[in-house]
Amino acid sequence: MLALEHDDKSIKTIQKKILENISESQKLWPKEQINLNEVFNGKTNILLASNELHEFDNEEIKEVLQIVPQYFWKFIKLPLLFRYNKDSEGRSWYNVLGDLWQRRFVEILLTGQYSLDGIEELDVEMFLKILKKYKSLIFVSIA
Repeated sequence: MLALEHDDKSIKTIQKKILENISESQKLWPKEQINLNEVFNGKTNILLASNELHEFDNEEIKEVLQIVPQYFWKFIKLPLLFRYNKDSEGRSWYNVLGDLWQRRFVEILLTGQYSLDGIEELDVEMFLKILKKYKSLIFVSIA
């Protein structure tokens, strides 16, 4: 009986720690997104859920503004949001969170071109390619 009580306390302690970690990571999630027109006009930071500011890298912004067609700017938002997924067989991938414009944005960043549907799912290699170039513009959530 004593061993069961000890196990229950351990489980509750672990659950409490997990919930605390989730709560802390949620504070780092963006509270807002801004479109590329706003970025072009000088807004280079966003508010996080913790009410702190996250600053985008100026070189990354310059590159994005050069490669994304200007007529897309009012539709495409920063930061880019992704969800990390892993299945029971160990396969990992990332989903683009957001609408069609965000999927097209990811495709432009990866290939320099866009299609009707954009890219909704990235394998790890594709994600690392985009992350290397645009570290300050990307946030990732865990499924």
